[in-house]
Amino acid sequence: MSSPLFTIPGIIEGRFLGLLLNVILVLLVIYYMRAGRLPYMRRVAGLDAIEEAVGRSAEMGRPVVCSYGIGGFDYWTVAALAVLGYVARLCARTGTRLIVPTGGSDSSLIVRPVAVETVRTAYLLEGKEEEFDDKDLPFLSGQQYAYTGGYIGILQRARPGAVIMLGSHYSEAMNITETANAVGALTITTGCYASNLACLACASDYILIGEEGTAAGAYLSEDPAQRASFRAQDIYKWIALAFLILGLIAINAGSDFFVRLLAT
Repeated sequence: MSSPLFTIPGIIEGRFLGLLLNVILVLLVIYYMRAGRLPYMRRVAGLDAIEEAVGRSAEMGRPVVCSYGIGGFDYWTVAALAVLGYVARLCARTGTRLIVPTGGSDSSLIVRPVAVETVRTAYLLEGKEEEFDDKDLPFLSGQQYAYTGGYIGILQRARPGAVIMLGSHYSEAMNITETANAVGALTITTGCYASNLACLACASDYILIGEEGTAAGAYLSEDPAQRASFRAQDIYKWIALAFLILGLIAINAGSDFFVRLLAT
């Protein structure tokens, strides 16, 4: 391993650069949050697919099934709840029934009340509060595969026109998407679980890969904190790309400067 450019007492070798970048990340997020305007984000193409899915269900007279994952309040769930609110407003606007299966883990218990209020608020904003029915947000189970069985049962009974799976779905995702295909639903998923990506890409009509799912949530929520974090991440990607290119050039020129910098 190359020796670092310099050492600082109290900081382990190889950690200083990471510490510095973390501090810069926090400062960038704070800067963008206080800038007085939302950082620009392009519209994620998957949102157009969601509009198509809800419109298709409305034309067919079938419900939309939309879930926000089985995790607690993590990175993916927060974004999924923002998209759920968007789907709920589309359903309220078009008079389409929305079913939101909830549960799947012990940590999902604390998310359900927020999901209920998110959907209720969406109907209220569309002037359709009387059409909201909390029975359409059933709690299926706190166990992953009991939840999966209940979810599949809903799909087979309700025969939805669209299934939109957001948030942190894991190994149960394939069971659900295969059933969604079997009942003829247009299926949209987010691939947050790396091992699922290839399978979901085959089983879904549309898939939001990686950060597209959380970017969609940030785009719709217009939350300064979410958008600021994405802007800071974009800056970090450019920094990483610059390090990669400059490092390759330096190594081919016989210099180990960037290797030693990363070891600092």
